[in-house]
Amino acid sequence: MLLAEFKKYKSQYEKGAKKISLRSSYPKLLKNPIEITMEQTHGNYDLYFNRHGVLLHSVHMEKNNNFKAIYGYNRKGVLISIMTLLSEKNELLSMSEFEYDKQGRIETETDRSFFYNPDEVLTTEYIHTYADNKEEIFMSSDSELDEDEYTEYLTYDNKLKVIEDKLIRNEEELVWWNKTEYNSTGEIAKEFSLNSRGEPDGVYAFLKTENGMSKGYNFTSERSNYLREYDYTFNKQGHWIHQVMLNDGEPRYFYDRAIEYY
Repeated sequence: MLLAEFKKYKSQYEKGAKKISLRSSYPKLLKNPIEITMEQTHGNYDLYFNRHGVLLHSVHMEKNNNFKAIYGYNRKGVLISIMTLLSEKNELLSMSEFEYDKQGRIETETDRSFFYNPDEVLTTEYIHTYADNKEEIFMSSDSELDEDEYTEYLTYDNKLKVIEDKLIRNEEELVWWNKTEYNSTGEIAKEFSLNSRGEPDGVYAFLKTENGMSKGYNFTSERSNYLREYDYTFNKQGHWIHQVMLNDGEPRYFYDRAIEYY
């Protein structure tokens, strides 16, 4: 598990939460007889926090197996390791380690995956370097199945928000190129996907947030146009416990959060 995944789970925290459980599903049409049932999707998890909001461990439910992740911190509360284990056997799946520079910025991410065989260790490494408002991430792996190398180029504004993100495979092939604009309050306003010539080939126009929650976006390109919206239900603490994702007004995915408090 890499730092970006950890940040995603950590950002789920709500004030006073002890455990947050997320479950997702989608409506599935059955025939003979015709009825609609809810089909569970992958990517469900339980997050466990201490009283100070520190993410201690998490349990992840996938289609083929369940695994748990244990997060390790140094004395300053900075993440330095993540260990994932197969839940049924407590068998080690991966070990990730993180190193930082003197400014506290991530410098190296090293992920070792064991694939249920201690004699077959796959190592993936992410090296971060910085210059002014730019960050470069070099990604390499010792896997024989994927010998490609990737470099991601990030540009930040003076508020440390990403305004440009470009990923290149083997120093020449463009994987993606995005530019982002923010409004006066710092909320994301538009995101442009660009082709190899730097020309927009897709535009995400984000709807105004409500209570700090994203309400969705309009996507427009030569090939596709749709409106994606998010509708929420909140508990008495003001934390969302149910979300519906709609495409052009049609419900596509449902997300439920159960929150246990201290």
